Amino acid sequence: MNATDALERAHDNLLAVARNVTADDLALPSACAEWDLRALLNHVLGGGWMFTLVNRGESAGEDGGDLVGDDHVNSCVEMVAANQASWRAPDALEGDRSYPFGTFPAPMALHINVGEIAVHTWDLAKATGQDATIDPDVAELLLGFYRSIPLDEFRAHGAFGVEVEVDAAAPPSDQVLALLGFRP
Repeated sequence: MNATDALERAHDNLLAVARNVTADDLALPSACAEWDLRALLNHVLGGGWMFTLVNRGESAGEDGGDLVGDDHVNSCVEMVAANQASWRAPDALEGDRSYPFGTFPAPMALHINVGEIAVHTWDLAKATGQDATIDPDVAELLLGFYRSIPLDEFRAHGAFGVEVEVDAAAPPSDQVLALLGFRP
C-alpha cells in the first residue's frame, strides 16, 4: 500500500468514527491525558490543515484553535477533502516540508500525516466505544515507517510516549500503537 492510499483509508476511518461521535461525547477524556475529545479532534483537524497548508506552500502552526466548531463532522469532511487533495496534487511528494516540529522530505511528512490521522482516530474510537482497530494495511505501513526512523527526539518533545510492551505476535495495529507509547 502506498502512503496516499493509506491516508485515504485513515481519513475514511476518521469520518466513520466522527459520524458516531455526539456533541456530548466531545467532553469525554482521550488517551492523551491532557486532552478531552474536543481537544483531540481540534489537534487532528489542526494537524490535517497544517499538512495541507504547508503542501500549498503556506506556513502553518500546529494549533489551529477551535476547528471543531458546532459541526465536528462537517469540520472533518472539509479537512479530509483538502488534505487528500494536497497530497494528490502534482509534485506533492517532491521536496521538503517544514513544520513547527521539523523539516522532512515530503514522503516522510506524508507518513507522519497518515500516522496522526490513524492513531488519533483510534483514540477517538476507543474513547467513544467504537471499533478502534486501525486498518491492517495502514498499520503495517506505519509500523514499517516508525520502526525505520529514530523516535527518541519525537519522544523527547512529547509527540510519542515511551514504548509499551506487547506480544511479538500482536496485530500490527497494536504493535504500532505500543511503539508510539499507547496501550492498545
